[in-house]
Amino acid sequence: MNISKPQFIIFAVIAVVILVITLMVSCVIPGMQRCANPGLQIEGTLDFWGIGDDQSAYEPIITNFKKLYPKVEIKYRGFNTQTEYDHALLESMAQGKGPDIFMVLNSAVPNNTGKMLPMPQTLIPFAQLQSLFPKVVEQDFFPQQTIYGLPLSIDTLALIYNRNFIDQAAIQIPKTWEEFQDVVKKLTIVDRSKKIIRAGAAIGGSAKNISTAPDILSLLMLQTGTKMISDDFQSATFASPEGKDALRFYTQFSNGTSDTYTWNETMPNDLDAFGQENVAMIFNYASALPEIQKRNAFIDYKIAPIPQPASAENHSISYPKYWGYAVSRQSKTPDVAWQFVLFMTTDEPSVRSYLTKTKKSPALDNLIRSEYINNPELGVFARQALIARSWPQINNIAVNTIFSDMIESVVTNQSTVESAINRAQEEVSQLMGQRAF
Repeated sequence: MNISKPQFIIFAVIAVVILVITLMVSCVIPGMQRCANPGLQIEGTLDFWGIGDDQSAYEPIITNFKKLYPKVEIKYRGFNTQTEYDHALLESMAQGKGPDIFMVLNSAVPNNTGKMLPMPQTLIPFAQLQSLFPKVVEQDFFPQQTIYGLPLSIDTLALIYNRNFIDQAAIQIPKTWEEFQDVVKKLTIVDRSKKIIRAGAAIGGSAKNISTAPDILSLLMLQTGTKMISDDFQSATFASPEGKDALRFYTQFSNGTSDTYTWNETMPNDLDAFGQENVAMIFNYASALPEIQKRNAFIDYKIAPIPQPASAENHSISYPKYWGYAVSRQSKTPDVAWQFVLFMTTDEPSVRSYLTKTKKSPALDNLIRSEYINNPELGVFARQALIARSWPQINNIAVNTIFSDMIESVVTNQSTVESAINRAQEEVSQLMGQRAF
């Protein structure tokens, strides 16, 4: 059969169309949607452990993820307390039965790198990931451009105050630590025997009755420019003149001879005291707000940014406490697990659903700037995420204890500032010498 030239062209075009369709279906042509989104072919079951959230907080995220990866099953297990969570995680990991995905506190990353499988470098360009989150996330979870985890939210230490006490004293909320000292003097009420009737602020004591005491001291050290650890991560270096000044400043508020005396070791827990309206100001995180409301549903409190040194000018620093989602080295499907972590923490509709349900402040830079920066309750915490800084701790629980003991030894006159901070530095250095980052 003779084929005319027009017929030949038609047959050739049809053949090309069939070939292109075949290549698309077989996922040979790179860049096609199906090739870039091979979710239909991926199967697996992910065990996901979290703390503080029930399953309903993650259901929209899981539902949206399954639209892309319908053959992936995700089983969530939530824990109510960190003690319960830490114990279960340690036990399961020891038995080789740990979850695929688990949560890690930002300050605990150095102590958990042996359990965490870094994100594959091919999953997303590092520069793109950097642009999605505030700088502190890179500092905490991306050491040396190795991605150990990603967060959904960021919490920061803020000044929480009783509005009635501030209004009655007709004073401004302190923006600097120097102003804070003056405000404390005006708000503190003591009797002739130096018994504190009402504390101006919960500051100056140890973790025995100030839940965030080690964090406040760490913040002050960072704000004064204290170099917390050596560059090679082999030793602590905070017993410097700047570190001593920070410890001295902090403990003055528990010194009965100081004109800024406002707190002592006989005071109740700071949250209890605030709920009982026996203290005007406390330092805590957004996560503490429900606890305040439980203690006193009628208390009129407000939130202000953490004070800064007067000399800080445009170099303000806040202190963070937040969780990242990590993939376990024991996971049998680590690539799928990382796909879920990346989706969970960067897909904006999914992130919004989580934040709305949990009433937390976002970790995504875009949501902070475009949607949360003026939020009436979470705006302060969101803005502070942009200036948050922390320091890597080889064992965050042990470091908290060391810092609390350092404070207590000073306020009880068992040690001078110099001897207390030198001892604390030596103890942290010993911890760092036991394990490498």
